[in-house]
Amino acid sequence: MPLPRRAFLAGGLGGLALSPVVRGVGRRPDDEAAWADVSAAWDPTPGQLNLESGGVQAPTRAVDEAFLRTWDAARRLPPVHLLREQLPRLEEVRSALAAAAGFPAEEVALVRNTTEALQNVLLGWPLARGERVLTSTQDYWRLQEGLDQRVERDGIGIDRIRLPVPLPPDGEVVARWLGAVRPQTRLALVCEVVNLTGQVLPVAALTAALQARGVAVVVDGAHGFAHLDSSPADLGADAYGTSLHKWLGAPFGTGFLRLRRDRVAGVWPLFPSAARRRDDIRKFESLGTIAAAPFLGILPALDWWRRVGPSAKLARLRFLRDHWLAAVADDPRVRRLTRVEDNGAGAIATLSLPGRDPRPVAEELRRGEGILVRAIVHPEFSGLRVTPNLHNSVADLDRFVAALRRCLHD
Repeated sequence: MPLPRRAFLAGGLGGLALSPVVRGVGRRPDDEAAWADVSAAWDPTPGQLNLESGGVQAPTRAVDEAFLRTWDAARRLPPVHLLREQLPRLEEVRSALAAAAGFPAEEVALVRNTTEALQNVLLGWPLARGERVLTSTQDYWRLQEGLDQRVERDGIGIDRIRLPVPLPPDGEVVARWLGAVRPQTRLALVCEVVNLTGQVLPVAALTAALQARGVAVVVDGAHGFAHLDSSPADLGADAYGTSLHKWLGAPFGTGFLRLRRDRVAGVWPLFPSAARRRDDIRKFESLGTIAAAPFLGILPALDWWRRVGPSAKLARLRFLRDHWLAAVADDPRVRRLTRVEDNGAGAIATLSLPGRDPRPVAEELRRGEGILVRAIVHPEFSGLRVTPNLHNSVADLDRFVAALRRCLHD
Protein backbone atom coordinates (compact mmCIF):
# COMPACT_ATOMS: atom_id res chain seq x y z
CA MET A 1 0.00 0.00 0.00
CA PRO A 2 1.55 3.34 -0.99
CA LEU A 3 2.41 5.89 1.64
CA PRO A 4 0.42 9.12 1.52
CA ARG A 5 2.56 12.25 1.26
CA ARG A 6 2.31 13.15 4.95
CA ALA A 7 3.27 9.65 6.05
CA PHE A 8 6.02 9.50 3.42
CA LEU A 9 7.70 12.62 4.72
CA ALA A 10 7.17 11.98 8.40
CA GLY A 11 8.22 8.35 8.13
CA GLY A 12 11.08 9.11 5.79
CA LEU A 13 12.58 11.52 8.26
CA GLY A 14 12.17 9.08 11.08
CA GLY A 15 10.94 11.62 13.63
CA LEU A 16 14.24 13.51 13.40
CA ALA A 17 12.60 16.05 11.10
CA LEU A 18 10.29 17.08 13.91
CA SER A 19 13.11 17.61 16.39
CA PRO A 20 14.89 20.92 17.02
CA VAL A 21 18.10 18.94 16.49
CA VAL A 22 18.01 19.71 12.78
CA ARG A 23 17.27 23.39 13.17
CA GLY A 24 20.44 25.31 12.35
CA VAL A 25 18.86 28.76 12.63
CA GLY A 26 20.34 30.54 15.64
CA ARG A 27 23.31 28.18 16.02
CA ARG A 28 26.69 29.85 16.02
CA PRO A 29 28.89 28.34 13.31
CA ASP A 30 31.60 27.62 15.92
CA ASP A 31 29.30 25.83 18.38
CA GLU A 32 30.67 22.29 18.08
CA ALA A 33 28.20 20.77 20.52
CA ALA A 34 25.21 22.18 18.62
CA TRP A 35 26.46 21.05 15.21
CA ALA A 36 27.37 17.60 16.55
CA ASP A 37 23.63 16.95 16.74
CA VAL A 38 23.29 17.85 13.06
CA SER A 39 26.27 15.69 12.02
CA ALA A 40 24.68 12.72 13.78
CA ALA A 41 22.12 12.57 10.96
CA TRP A 42 24.68 10.77 8.78
CA ASP A 43 25.93 7.21 9.09
CA PRO A 44 29.73 7.44 9.43
CA THR A 45 32.16 4.99 7.83
CA PRO A 46 34.54 3.81 10.58
CA GLY A 47 38.14 4.81 9.96
CA GLN A 48 37.29 7.08 7.03
CA LEU A 49 37.21 10.87 7.10
CA ASN A 50 35.28 12.23 4.14
CA LEU A 51 36.44 15.69 3.04
CA GLU A 52 35.36 15.10 -0.56
CA SER A 53 31.74 16.26 -0.54
CA GLY A 54 32.44 18.26 -3.69
CA GLY A 55 31.73 15.31 -5.98
CA VAL A 56 28.80 13.46 -4.47
CA GLN A 57 27.39 14.12 -1.01
CA ALA A 58 26.36 11.27 1.26
CA PRO A 59 22.60 11.50 1.93
CA THR A 60 21.43 11.68 5.50
CA ARG A 61 20.03 8.56 7.09
CA ALA A 62 16.53 10.04 6.82
CA VAL A 63 16.81 10.53 3.06
CA ASP A 64 18.19 7.02 2.63
CA GLU A 65 15.33 5.52 4.60
CA ALA A 66 12.69 7.39 2.62
CA PHE A 67 14.32 6.39 -0.68
CA LEU A 68 14.63 2.72 0.25
CA ARG A 69 11.05 2.48 1.46
CA THR A 70 9.77 3.96 -1.81
CA TRP A 71 12.08 1.75 -3.88
CA ASP A 72 10.89 -1.32 -2.01
CA ALA A 73 7.25 -0.50 -2.63
CA ALA A 74 7.90 -0.05 -6.36
CA ARG A 75 9.79 -3.29 -6.82
CA ARG A 76 7.03 -5.37 -5.24
CA LEU A 77 4.33 -4.37 -7.72
CA PRO A 78 5.74 -2.00 -10.38
CA PRO A 79 2.60 -1.65 -12.55
CA VAL A 80 0.74 -0.23 -9.58
CA HIS A 81 3.25 1.33 -7.21
CA LEU A 82 5.71 2.69 -9.77
CA LEU A 83 3.60 3.52 -12.79
CA ARG A 84 0.28 4.50 -11.25
CA GLU A 85 1.25 5.93 -7.88
CA GLN A 86 4.88 7.07 -7.74
CA LEU A 87 5.63 8.51 -11.17
CA PRO A 88 2.59 10.85 -11.11
CA ARG A 89 3.95 12.29 -7.86
CA LEU A 90 6.95 13.69 -9.71
CA GLU A 91 4.77 16.72 -10.43
CA GLU A 92 4.78 17.32 -6.69
CA VAL A 93 8.57 17.13 -6.70
CA ARG A 94 8.75 19.57 -9.62
CA SER A 95 6.60 22.09 -7.74
CA ALA A 96 8.60 21.74 -4.51
CA LEU A 97 11.93 22.19 -6.29
CA ALA A 98 10.69 25.15 -8.30
CA ALA A 99 9.48 26.87 -5.13
CA ALA A 100 12.79 26.22 -3.36
CA ALA A 101 14.81 27.65 -6.27
CA GLY A 102 12.45 30.54 -7.00
CA PHE A 103 11.38 29.42 -10.49
CA PRO A 104 7.93 28.76 -12.00
CA ALA A 105 7.18 25.03 -12.01
CA GLU A 106 6.63 25.10 -15.79
CA GLU A 107 10.28 26.07 -16.25
CA VAL A 108 11.75 23.16 -14.26
CA ALA A 109 12.60 19.72 -15.70
CA LEU A 110 13.63 16.78 -13.54
CA VAL A 111 16.90 15.29 -14.80
CA ARG A 112 19.65 13.05 -13.43
CA ASN A 113 22.49 15.53 -12.99
CA THR A 114 23.99 18.83 -14.12
CA THR A 115 25.56 17.22 -17.17
CA GLU A 116 22.23 15.96 -18.48
CA ALA A 117 20.56 19.27 -17.67
CA LEU A 118 23.06 21.42 -19.52
CA GLN A 119 23.90 19.10 -22.40
CA ASN A 120 20.24 19.45 -23.33
CA VAL A 121 20.80 23.18 -23.57
CA LEU A 122 24.28 23.31 -25.08
CA LEU A 123 23.57 20.68 -27.73
CA GLY A 124 20.02 21.84 -28.39
CA TRP A 125 20.44 25.63 -28.44
CA PRO A 126 19.83 27.11 -31.91
CA LEU A 127 23.27 28.14 -33.19
CA ALA A 128 24.20 28.69 -36.81
CA ARG A 129 27.57 27.98 -38.37
CA GLY A 130 30.04 30.70 -37.40
CA GLU A 131 28.15 31.76 -34.28
CA ARG A 132 30.10 31.50 -31.05
CA VAL A 133 29.87 30.33 -27.45
CA LEU A 134 31.84 32.03 -24.69
CA THR A 135 33.05 30.09 -21.65
CA SER A 136 36.18 29.65 -19.52
CA THR A 137 38.96 27.09 -19.40
CA GLN A 138 37.80 26.15 -15.89
CA ASP A 139 34.25 25.15 -16.81
CA TYR A 140 33.33 21.50 -16.31
CA TRP A 141 35.04 19.17 -18.76
CA ARG A 142 31.92 17.18 -19.69
CA LEU A 143 30.19 20.35 -20.81
CA GLN A 144 33.30 21.40 -22.70
CA GLU A 145 33.05 18.11 -24.58
CA GLY A 146 29.49 18.93 -25.54
CA LEU A 147 30.60 22.25 -26.97
CA ASP A 148 33.48 20.58 -28.83
CA GLN A 149 30.98 18.21 -30.42
CA ARG A 150 28.99 21.17 -31.70
CA VAL A 151 32.14 22.61 -33.24
CA GLU A 152 32.58 19.40 -35.25
CA ARG A 153 28.90 18.88 -35.99
CA ASP A 154 27.66 22.41 -36.61
CA GLY A 155 30.71 24.55 -37.28
CA ILE A 156 30.20 26.91 -34.34
CA GLY A 157 33.10 28.64 -32.59
CA ILE A 158 34.14 28.64 -28.94
CA ASP A 159 36.07 31.28 -27.01
CA ARG A 160 37.50 30.18 -23.67
CA ILE A 161 38.86 32.82 -21.33
CA ARG A 162 41.45 32.10 -18.64
CA LEU A 163 40.58 32.98 -15.06
CA PRO A 164 43.40 33.65 -12.59
CA VAL A 165 43.80 31.54 -9.45
CA PRO A 166 42.98 32.78 -6.93
CA LEU A 167 40.14 34.67 -8.60
CA PRO A 168 40.49 38.48 -8.75
CA PRO A 169 37.76 40.86 -7.49
CA ASP A 170 34.34 40.66 -9.13
CA GLY A 171 34.72 43.72 -11.32
CA GLU A 172 37.82 42.30 -12.98
CA VAL A 173 36.10 38.97 -13.55
CA VAL A 174 33.19 40.65 -15.34
CA ALA A 175 35.58 42.76 -17.39
CA ARG A 176 37.46 39.65 -18.55
CA TRP A 177 34.26 38.05 -19.81
CA LEU A 178 33.00 41.18 -21.52
CA GLY A 179 36.37 41.69 -23.17
CA ALA A 180 35.99 38.32 -24.89
CA VAL A 181 32.52 38.99 -26.39
CA ARG A 182 32.53 39.13 -30.19
CA PRO A 183 29.79 40.21 -32.62
CA GLN A 184 29.13 36.51 -33.29
CA THR A 185 28.80 35.55 -29.59
CA ARG A 186 25.32 34.19 -28.93
CA LEU A 187 25.67 32.09 -25.79
CA ALA A 188 27.80 31.99 -22.63
CA LEU A 189 28.38 29.04 -20.28
CA VAL A 190 29.24 30.27 -16.78
CA CYS A 191 29.99 28.38 -13.56
CA GLU A 192 28.21 29.58 -10.45
CA VAL A 193 30.94 27.89 -8.39
CA VAL A 194 34.08 26.60 -10.11
CA ASN A 195 34.35 22.93 -9.22
CA LEU A 196 38.16 22.97 -9.38
CA THR A 197 38.75 25.65 -6.77
CA GLY A 198 35.39 26.48 -5.20
CA GLN A 199 35.49 30.06 -6.45
CA VAL A 200 32.10 31.79 -6.54
CA LEU A 201 31.73 33.86 -9.70
CA PRO A 202 29.70 37.10 -9.76
CA VAL A 203 27.08 35.41 -11.90
CA ALA A 204 24.23 37.89 -11.43
CA ALA A 205 26.39 40.85 -12.51
CA LEU A 206 27.96 38.82 -15.28
CA THR A 207 24.60 37.64 -16.58
CA ALA A 208 23.16 41.15 -16.68
CA ALA A 209 26.22 42.48 -18.50
CA LEU A 210 26.24 39.69 -21.08
CA GLN A 211 22.51 39.81 -21.73
CA ALA A 212 22.79 43.56 -22.29
CA ARG A 213 25.08 42.67 -25.21
CA GLY A 214 22.64 40.16 -26.63
CA VAL A 215 24.35 37.07 -25.20
CA ALA A 216 22.16 34.40 -23.57
CA VAL A 217 23.59 32.89 -20.36
CA VAL A 218 23.62 29.25 -19.27
CA VAL A 219 24.69 28.71 -15.65
CA ASP A 220 26.33 25.57 -14.32
CA GLY A 221 24.86 25.53 -10.81
CA ALA A 222 26.22 22.12 -9.79
CA HIS A 223 27.86 23.58 -6.69
CA GLY A 224 25.50 26.49 -6.14
CA PHE A 225 22.04 25.23 -5.21
CA ALA A 226 21.72 24.26 -1.51
CA HIS A 227 25.37 25.25 -0.96
CA LEU A 228 25.18 29.01 -1.29
CA ASP A 229 22.29 30.75 0.45
CA SER A 230 21.28 32.90 -2.53
CA SER A 231 18.39 31.97 -4.80
CA PRO A 232 19.20 30.65 -8.31
CA ALA A 233 16.31 32.77 -9.59
CA ASP A 234 18.21 35.92 -8.59
CA LEU A 235 20.96 35.14 -11.09
CA GLY A 236 18.71 36.09 -14.01
CA ALA A 237 20.13 33.42 -16.33
CA ASP A 238 18.37 32.00 -19.38
CA ALA A 239 19.15 28.45 -18.24
CA TYR A 240 20.32 26.88 -14.98
CA GLY A 241 21.26 23.27 -14.24
CA THR A 242 22.27 21.54 -11.04
CA SER A 243 22.79 18.15 -9.41
CA LEU A 244 20.78 17.46 -6.26
CA HIS A 245 23.05 14.65 -5.06
CA LYS A 246 25.68 17.26 -4.32
CA TRP A 247 24.76 19.98 -1.83
CA LEU A 248 21.10 19.12 -1.28
CA GLY A 249 22.00 15.55 -0.35
CA ALA A 250 19.20 14.00 -2.40
CA PRO A 251 19.52 10.42 -3.72
CA PHE A 252 22.17 9.83 -6.35
CA GLY A 253 21.17 10.57 -9.94
CA THR A 254 18.87 13.54 -9.36
CA GLY A 255 19.02 17.09 -10.63
CA PHE A 256 17.01 19.75 -12.39
CA LEU A 257 17.14 21.97 -15.43
CA ARG A 258 15.54 25.38 -15.42
CA LEU A 259 14.95 26.92 -18.83
CA ARG A 260 13.25 30.26 -19.22
CA ARG A 261 9.71 29.83 -20.52
CA ASP A 262 10.27 31.75 -23.74
CA ARG A 263 13.36 29.63 -24.51
CA VAL A 264 11.80 26.17 -24.15
CA ALA A 265 10.35 25.83 -27.66
CA GLY A 266 13.61 26.78 -29.34
CA VAL A 267 15.86 24.23 -27.62
CA TRP A 268 16.03 20.66 -28.95
CA PRO A 269 15.95 17.95 -26.23
CA LEU A 270 18.65 15.26 -26.07
CA PHE A 271 15.98 12.57 -26.43
CA PRO A 272 13.22 13.22 -28.99
CA SER A 273 9.80 14.13 -27.68
CA ALA A 274 6.39 14.49 -29.32
CA ALA A 275 5.89 17.63 -31.40
CA ARG A 276 2.93 18.63 -29.22
CA ARG A 277 5.41 19.05 -26.33
CA ARG A 278 7.62 21.50 -28.19
CA ASP A 279 7.00 24.27 -25.65
CA ASP A 280 6.61 21.96 -22.62
CA ILE A 281 9.54 21.74 -20.19
CA ARG A 282 8.74 18.04 -19.77
CA LYS A 283 10.13 17.32 -23.23
CA PHE A 284 13.55 17.22 -21.53
CA GLU A 285 12.38 14.25 -19.45
CA SER A 286 11.65 11.90 -22.37
CA LEU A 287 13.85 9.03 -21.17
CA GLY A 288 11.34 6.18 -21.12
CA THR A 289 10.73 4.33 -17.86
CA ILE A 290 12.70 5.69 -14.90
CA ALA A 291 12.85 4.96 -11.18
CA ALA A 292 10.69 7.32 -9.14
CA ALA A 293 12.32 6.61 -5.76
CA PRO A 294 15.42 8.83 -6.27
CA PHE A 295 13.25 11.79 -7.31
CA LEU A 296 10.73 11.29 -4.51
CA GLY A 297 13.73 11.28 -2.16
CA ILE A 298 14.22 14.94 -3.09
CA LEU A 299 11.27 15.86 -0.86
CA PRO A 300 12.83 14.82 2.47
CA ALA A 301 16.16 16.28 1.33
CA LEU A 302 14.47 19.64 0.73
CA ASP A 303 12.77 19.36 4.10
CA TRP A 304 16.09 18.70 5.83
CA TRP A 305 17.82 21.61 4.07
CA ARG A 306 15.08 24.02 5.08
CA ARG A 307 15.18 22.89 8.69
CA VAL A 308 18.93 23.36 8.95
CA GLY A 309 18.57 26.74 7.25
CA PRO A 310 20.51 27.77 4.10
CA SER A 311 22.31 30.67 5.78
CA ALA A 312 23.17 28.67 8.90
CA LYS A 313 24.50 25.86 6.72
CA LEU A 314 26.70 28.16 4.65
CA ALA A 315 28.04 29.93 7.74
CA ARG A 316 29.02 26.59 9.27
CA LEU A 317 30.67 25.40 6.06
CA ARG A 318 32.69 28.60 5.77
CA PHE A 319 33.71 28.34 9.42
CA LEU A 320 35.07 24.82 8.84
CA ARG A 321 36.85 25.96 5.67
CA ASP A 322 38.48 28.91 7.40
CA HIS A 323 39.53 26.76 10.35
CA TRP A 324 41.69 24.42 8.31
CA LEU A 325 42.95 27.14 5.96
CA ALA A 326 44.17 29.20 8.94
CA ALA A 327 46.09 26.18 10.22
CA VAL A 328 48.13 25.91 6.99
CA ALA A 329 48.34 29.61 6.16
CA ASP A 330 52.02 29.95 7.17
CA ASP A 331 53.19 26.64 5.71
CA PRO A 332 55.61 27.41 2.84
CA ARG A 333 54.87 24.01 1.25
CA VAL A 334 51.35 25.02 0.24
CA ARG A 335 49.67 27.90 -1.58
CA ARG A 336 45.99 28.72 -1.49
CA LEU A 337 44.31 28.82 -4.91
CA THR A 338 40.91 29.94 -3.62
CA ARG A 339 40.04 33.54 -2.78
CA VAL A 340 37.81 33.37 0.29
CA GLU A 341 37.57 37.10 0.98
CA ASP A 342 34.34 38.96 0.13
CA ASN A 343 32.32 35.72 0.06
CA GLY A 344 34.50 34.49 -2.78
CA ALA A 345 33.97 30.85 -1.83
CA GLY A 346 31.77 28.51 0.16
CA ALA A 347 32.88 25.17 1.60
CA ILE A 348 35.37 24.29 -1.14
CA ALA A 349 39.01 25.41 -1.12
CA THR A 350 42.00 24.15 -3.10
CA LEU A 351 45.66 24.15 -2.07
CA SER A 352 48.53 24.13 -4.53
CA LEU A 353 51.56 22.03 -3.54
CA PRO A 354 54.40 23.79 -5.40
CA GLY A 355 56.82 21.29 -6.87
CA ARG A 356 54.61 18.29 -6.02
CA ASP A 357 52.10 16.22 -7.91
CA PRO A 358 48.94 16.28 -5.76
CA ARG A 359 47.80 12.80 -6.87
CA PRO A 360 50.24 10.73 -4.79
CA VAL A 361 49.61 13.03 -1.83
CA ALA A 362 45.86 12.46 -2.10
CA GLU A 363 46.46 8.73 -2.42
CA GLU A 364 48.71 8.71 0.65
CA LEU A 365 46.06 10.58 2.62
CA ARG A 366 43.47 8.02 1.55
CA ARG A 367 45.50 4.85 2.05
CA GLY A 368 47.70 5.87 4.94
CA GLU A 369 45.46 8.23 6.86
CA GLY A 370 41.91 7.25 5.88
CA ILE A 371 41.17 10.79 4.66
CA LEU A 372 39.42 11.54 1.38
CA VAL A 373 40.24 14.71 -0.56
CA ARG A 374 40.35 15.30 -4.32
CA ALA A 375 43.51 15.75 -6.38
CA ILE A 376 42.95 18.47 -8.98
CA VAL A 377 45.12 18.42 -12.09
CA HIS A 378 44.33 21.11 -14.65
CA PRO A 379 46.52 22.38 -17.50
CA GLU A 380 46.88 25.72 -15.68
CA PHE A 381 47.30 24.57 -12.05
CA SER A 382 47.06 21.62 -9.70
CA GLY A 383 46.35 21.03 -6.03
CA LEU A 384 44.27 19.31 -3.37
CA ARG A 385 40.57 20.19 -3.19
CA VAL A 386 39.19 19.96 0.34
CA THR A 387 35.42 19.99 0.84
CA PRO A 388 34.02 19.62 4.36
CA ASN A 389 30.32 19.20 4.99
CA LEU A 390 27.93 19.37 7.93
CA HIS A 391 28.91 15.86 9.01
CA ASN A 392 32.43 17.16 9.70
CA SER A 393 33.79 18.77 12.87
CA VAL A 394 36.71 20.95 13.89
CA ALA A 395 38.42 17.80 15.16
CA ASP A 396 38.11 16.30 11.67
CA LEU A 397 39.81 19.30 10.13
CA ASP A 398 42.58 19.22 12.74
CA ARG A 399 43.14 15.56 11.91
CA PHE A 400 43.40 16.43 8.22
CA VAL A 401 45.91 19.24 8.80
CA ALA A 402 48.13 16.99 10.93
CA ALA A 403 47.97 14.23 8.30
CA LEU A 404 48.76 16.66 5.47
CA ARG A 405 51.87 17.84 7.31
CA ARG A 406 53.02 14.26 7.69
CA CYS A 407 52.46 13.61 3.99
CA LEU A 408 54.39 16.71 2.99
CA HIS A 409 57.32 15.99 5.27
CA ASP A 410 60.55 15.94 3.25
